[in-house]
Amino acid sequence: MNFNYYKFLTFKKFSIIFLVFLIFFFQAGLLFAQEDDLTVTASSGVLMDGETGRILWEKDSNTERPMASTTKMMTAVLAIENVSSKDVITTSSLAADAGEAEIYLSPGEKITVEELLYGVLLKSGNDAAVALAEHVGGNVESFIKMMNEKAEILGAKRTHFLNPTGLEQEGHYSTACDLALIARFCLQNEKFAEIVSTKEHTIPWPNNPYPRTFVNHNKLLLKYDYVDGVKTGYTKKAGYCLVASVTKEKKRLISVVLNAPTSKNCYEDSKKILDFGLNKFEIKKIIKKGDSFRLMPLLVWKDELNLVAEKDLPLLTRKKPDGLKKIILVKYPDLPVFKGQKIGEIKVVSDQGELGKVNLLADKNIFAPGFTEKIYEYIGSFLKILSKK
Repeated sequence: MNFNYYKFLTFKKFSIIFLVFLIFFFQAGLLFAQEDDLTVTASSGVLMDGETGRILWEKDSNTERPMASTTKMMTAVLAIENVSSKDVITTSSLAADAGEAEIYLSPGEKITVEELLYGVLLKSGNDAAVALAEHVGGNVESFIKMMNEKAEILGAKRTHFLNPTGLEQEGHYSTACDLALIARFCLQNEKFAEIVSTKEHTIPWPNNPYPRTFVNHNKLLLKYDYVDGVKTGYTKKAGYCLVASVTKEKKRLISVVLNAPTSKNCYEDSKKILDFGLNKFEIKKIIKKGDSFRLMPLLVWKDELNLVAEKDLPLLTRKKPDGLKKIILVKYPDLPVFKGQKIGEIKVVSDQGELGKVNLLADKNIFAPGFTEKIYEYIGSFLKILSKK
């Protein structure tokens, strides 16, 4: 065989192998790039860190959409905050006639706030929601005003309530991000968290031979480990909606999906989002108690001073580098400085803002020098400056 021909074949073979390698490498790169991709069928979705409120993933999370019965999170938490769970309510005709999903209240029926809360959050009863709204606000209109004021306080600025039930009404809307904010606030209330994590609850049913048993509408709670809330919703215009929460290994994640095409899609989307959070994020001590940070010495100080972190700062962060930044803020104090005295703080921030902060404390005492010491120190400092020139 001709040597040049052999070289050509060898080069050709090497080129093919190299080309195959490039294709494999490129495809592998695409796979790695797509590793974190998360696709859902719902029109809007979000994953939020329940501790800090940081958005970990989102899809059209700020688009205003009908929210259906996820509305009832706000209805319930306002009732818990403003009235006693032992209050007894006499059901009005307006409440009894609310329609659609209901717990079958009768006009004049007496029922406690706590029983209504289970009816609202597990069974999604519209009659129970109206009964709570009337009791808490005096009337439904005043209660709706309370709902919107609370949304504003929580920073849910793209949310507008027109009723306490979530029934379709033009101008009644929220966003995936806002609903996650509301859910995060609600879950900080122990009573709310207890109720939404309940799979089944029974209350009396006057003039009936058997009690009312509410099975939680949130099927994810029944089928998925570590899920502990929160609220379902559906109307023709809103589609299938679900606000879900999972708590595992000190991680609390909140997911929201709005306008999923089917109930099955809604639950599959929610599980996929929560799985993404559990698999891709972990709790790390971004700052550890005792971490030391050197403080720039001042000429008038005799000693250098280090600052130490007062406590740990655990945060939910990606298992791979997460782009978090540390910012140290210091206010130089007058002498004397005492060990353990707060001198500043260290903040951890992301592109969404501050995630947490820890005080920085002096690691030792530094006492003010006397007059003679000050003179010698100023002269010494001046000589040091001259020697560097």
